Amino acid sequence: MFEGDIRIMKLKAWEIAECTQGSIAAGNPDTSFTGISTDSRSIKEGDLFIALGGENYDGHVFVSEAMAKGAAGAVVMKEGVRGKGTVISVEDTLGALGDIAAYVRNQFNPIIVGITGSTGKTTIKELCASILSLDGTCLKTEKNYNNLIGVPMCLLGLGEEHKYAVIEMGTNRFGEIDRLSSITRPKVSILSNINPVHLSGLRSISGIIKEKQAIFKNTEPSGIAVINPHLENMDRVEIPRNLSLVTYSSSEGADVTLKTVMHQGLDGTDITIDLKGTLINTHVPLPGMHNVCNALAAAACGVSLGIDPAKIAEGIMNARFPGMRSEIIISDHISIINDSYNANPASMKAALQMLLSSPHSFRIAVLGDMLELGTETVDWHMKLGEWVAQAEIDRFVVTGEMAGIVADAAIAKGMNPMKIYRAQGLQEIINNLSDVLDKDAIILVKASRALHLDEVVTHLKAVA
Repeated sequence: MFEGDIRIMKLKAWEIAECTQGSIAAGNPDTSFTGISTDSRSIKEGDLFIALGGENYDGHVFVSEAMAKGAAGAVVMKEGVRGKGTVISVEDTLGALGDIAAYVRNQFNPIIVGITGSTGKTTIKELCASILSLDGTCLKTEKNYNNLIGVPMCLLGLGEEHKYAVIEMGTNRFGEIDRLSSITRPKVSILSNINPVHLSGLRSISGIIKEKQAIFKNTEPSGIAVINPHLENMDRVEIPRNLSLVTYSSSEGADVTLKTVMHQGLDGTDITIDLKGTLINTHVPLPGMHNVCNALAAAACGVSLGIDPAKIAEGIMNARFPGMRSEIIISDHISIINDSYNANPASMKAALQMLLSSPHSFRIAVLGDMLELGTETVDWHMKLGEWVAQAEIDRFVVTGEMAGIVADAAIAKGMNPMKIYRAQGLQEIINNLSDVLDKDAIILVKASRALHLDEVVTHLKAVA
């Protein structure tokens, strides 16, 4: 559920009914709304409450409460739901939320950058927003609200003041990118990469390609596609001929290329980028080559929009990022790479490379399951075990349903079994790490969010 509500341009009930193909079930068609909320706890006076439904909640239960708190109306899809305000009946409230967002988006003319891909979306989003905000007011997706609720709620915040908007789009099933990009209609669309993620919904690499490339179909007719053509599977992506193409790469053969790189450990990386013949020096404030590639994508976005090279360099250097995504925590006693928000094969491999490049004398990996890999779950966890063995870390703590498979694969690849600990839960992980303070240790914590390894990070921060 999206947290909070969004202030919007003033909309009337009849406009909402019209753009959602709904009807006024009760109340005054001229009722005005000044905000939209999907959470009755955050209702403000004059809001329109959208009664969403899901597996574990039903917003219709809270319609009366929302109106009692000041909501001027509600959008519902169940008959007979009433309250003090105007009620708009629609076929599907989630679809209606997207329709309202598309209506608001069409009232303004910002330059919208859409971002999708298997990994790196949030980092690229923050880098792009940091660059573009130096050239004008920029709206951006907050946190990781990149789904069928979060994207519309972000777009509802558009106003006359916004020159730019940077919108991240995620998916775990077919049709989501098509829907999100049709609502957003970006001028610039960035596809970061194609990796094995969400295979339980998208089934295969071919399915991922089909889903992700939908963003280009809904890019403005005279818009721009931004890709790294040298990455695996990118040669299979179809880009409409009406779009201009701007490319980036860590090697030659692209519009934006990496010329020099100097790693600064956990402090990030100093790089020189060639922007179509113009060289800039900048600093990527996150460690790892995967984040250098993310910075190149953002630089290519800037080039595609004609942003001053100096602003591109400054924007990359000064970008800030949400927690739990390669968040570096350093104290007097221990260092932590907190990447506990999500996990997939590509990001796991990148995180282990980051750990290996750190200057610390004692390296520990605390890893858990990678979810949503479908029929390839076992194969990818065996591969993870091989990567761990190759990383030559000093201690490996593994948890989750796949822990045995990962550990066995690491041992088969040559890792010393005495360095591997299979933890049954969070407390066992915490107990295992109790002796690492003041050892010049660095700990990588990474798994899919459902494993709650952020609680391990919270404990480490408390004792460090």
